[in-house]
Amino acid sequence: MPFLHSDPDILPLLRASALSLLILLPAALPSHAQDALEQPDPDTPLGIADSVIVFGNTKTKTYVILDEMTLKCGSVVTRSAIEFDRNRIYSLGLFTHVDILFDTLTTPRVLLVNVGERWHILPLLMFGFRDGDPKKVYFGGGVLHNNFQGKNQKLLAALTLGYDPSVTVSYQDPLLNRNERLYFAASLSYSRIRNRSILEAEKDGDFRENHYNAEATVGKRFTLYQWAGITLGASFVRVSAYAPGRTVTPGGKDAFPKAAVQYVLDSRDLGEYAMRGSYVGALALYNGFGISGISFGRLTVDLRTYIPLSSRLSLVGRGYTTLSAGSQVPSYGHVYFGYSDRIRGYYKTVFEGENLIGGTAELRFTLLQPRVVHVDVITLPPEFSHLRFGLSLALFTDTGLAWFRSGQPALEDFVSGYGGSVDFLLPYSFVVRLGVGISDLGQRQFILDIRRPI
Repeated sequence: MPFLHSDPDILPLLRASALSLLILLPAALPSHAQDALEQPDPDTPLGIADSVIVFGNTKTKTYVILDEMTLKCGSVVTRSAIEFDRNRIYSLGLFTHVDILFDTLTTPRVLLVNVGERWHILPLLMFGFRDGDPKKVYFGGGVLHNNFQGKNQKLLAALTLGYDPSVTVSYQDPLLNRNERLYFAASLSYSRIRNRSILEAEKDGDFRENHYNAEATVGKRFTLYQWAGITLGASFVRVSAYAPGRTVTPGGKDAFPKAAVQYVLDSRDLGEYAMRGSYVGALALYNGFGISGISFGRLTVDLRTYIPLSSRLSLVGRGYTTLSAGSQVPSYGHVYFGYSDRIRGYYKTVFEGENLIGGTAELRFTLLQPRVVHVDVITLPPEFSHLRFGLSLALFTDTGLAWFRSGQPALEDFVSGYGGSVDFLLPYSFVVRLGVGISDLGQRQFILDIRRPI
């Protein structure tokens, strides 16, 4: 369950030495000419599961896996349901491979779930790019326990240097109370951020923002796909060079409490690169509550759909907006295209405002279904002997607009782009997209995108 200020860049993009094999292993991929043969209907019933048996999980509690599955004892089993559950289990981020087999020859009929576990205690050698920008290199280290007590709990302590250095300590428990299906998360963090506001930099030059955050979240998982939570926390922001608008409080220091309510519905099959399902996210956040004159908030809504057109083709759509409310919004509360959210075709162009709205459509075609390749290298630990690869093509179009409350958005102010990419699904949930974007003005740009796709 996400924190309000969790930074996706804080998780390492390079997990040990496995990723050094990414370019070296294509010759190891088996031939898939048989995929061209006509496949049976994936929704044809195969039978009813009389029992579900999980094995291969030496550390992970069995219920962590079972709770993520739609197939239970008494369920009608189909190939599509098996594939959906396999991807859902893999999306937990705990396993190198997941295999589900349905034994229709014996009675009772058994659904077998075989998993191979990843390393759970990871000494992190961290390297990556802030906002997916190769010019914004960060590096560092830390320790991640990815599966504390075998319950999918996360313990993280990390230090990064380079672009926007940071220190983070966090804990997540997705099932604090299994009977009530409660979850809990808490974090302490510090980050020294280079100013992102183009408007502020043009006024008085560049500056730094020092952000200190503490927050805790308690929530409830209502169903396999739905959960909601309440977050309470506090923030302290100090700018290196004060000017009106950079902080609400004169002198360049803002300290304030914050509270938020969040709702998520997530029925996607594969979190790192979905081909079916949907996602609905809504977050209402308020800062300050009038303390020291600080009183501003934000409503964010994110809607996504993944419509399978065939076994290899999927139509993806996303619409999202974030709207500000309250009194003065300081520059550190502005929103942007050009950082975490981007418009391909204007990939490196920054658009700034207090509000934004955007949309994306993609057509994804699977060239190589994600599958596990066994690497028989004696020097590799067993957790790295099974590596998962996939390959897809995508056509996309993006559009968006950022604006300030002092102005009025208009259709002619939207900027748009379109293009295509080759998407590599790599081990340990790592995705690389190589593509070309074309703006609505006809300008082309090469795009190397290492952010997680929508």
